Amino acid sequence: MLPILRILWNEYKTIRPRGRINEPDEAMTDPDQVRAYVKAYEWGGPTSALQLHHLRQLARLIRPGDTVVDLACGPGALLMELATLYPDTEFIGVDLSSAMLRHLEQEAKRRGLGNIRVLHEDMREIPSLGRGVADLVVTTSSLHHLPDEESLRKVFRRARTLLKPDGGVYMFDFGLLKSERAMEHFVAEVARLAPPLTVQDYRASLKAMFPIPLIMKMAQDELPAAVEAYRSRCLDFFFFLQSSPRTEPAAAVSAKLDAIARSLPPTMRLEHAMLRFFRRRARRRAETPDALADVGLDGEIVQGSTS
Repeated sequence: MLPILRILWNEYKTIRPRGRINEPDEAMTDPDQVRAYVKAYEWGGPTSALQLHHLRQLARLIRPGDTVVDLACGPGALLMELATLYPDTEFIGVDLSSAMLRHLEQEAKRRGLGNIRVLHEDMREIPSLGRGVADLVVTTSSLHHLPDEESLRKVFRRARTLLKPDGGVYMFDFGLLKSERAMEHFVAEVARLAPPLTVQDYRASLKAMFPIPLIMKMAQDELPAAVEAYRSRCLDFFFFLQSSPRTEPAAAVSAKLDAIARSLPPTMRLEHAMLRFFRRRARRRAETPDALADVGLDGEIVQGSTS
């Protein structure tokens, strides 16, 4: 288990924040890295609790017949789970890595998933898709691969143009920790279950995260849809930007997710519960009318947020 108190103490006593360090490459192309990445996303691996949380949240956002665009989908671990749960929904995976997309296509074919198509394109542009084509835009654990703030802004703007008028958003990533020691505690936890290459990539990713206040302020500026903001309690380690529920989960979907939860080891079920506990909702603009006086102030307010 994560040493939460040590992590909090290390963050608390670190006065000067670390600057972000870009990922070595924006797209993962090395075959060994791709295989290690895929392994880490198998059920029972280090990402299981987070993947289950994504699926439960997305079950309130995806409707049969929707078109869902996954930005920087990677090898498609989340996308294929969703395509299995929603056979009447179209899923479009966008990624810069041909190696990642090749794995996704091969695995989708093996599983008989005909409702997935892939685009080998930059998520800042996506020239193959027009405006207003998506019912939902998703991106998870991907924004930190972008090289700079302007690229991040372009992704938010492109997401906005992709959406239909009643479309939704689901975005997740980690935030930039202040303390190197706090970061290494998280790396050590992943190292218990993941192959060395994945641990190496995870460390590089933690160093490349954007500060959460920056993310929150930019989302407020660029995402026009009603979006609710969530971030971790006590320290800025993760954030969610997501629309209000668009539907109720179908009984079959809920049953499948419950079965996945029961199949996980007790430690991962506890991790899932802790994730839900540490996730807190950001305050609404109406509750803090002066929050935007200082651009850097907590960044907790997202445009159009609803109860």
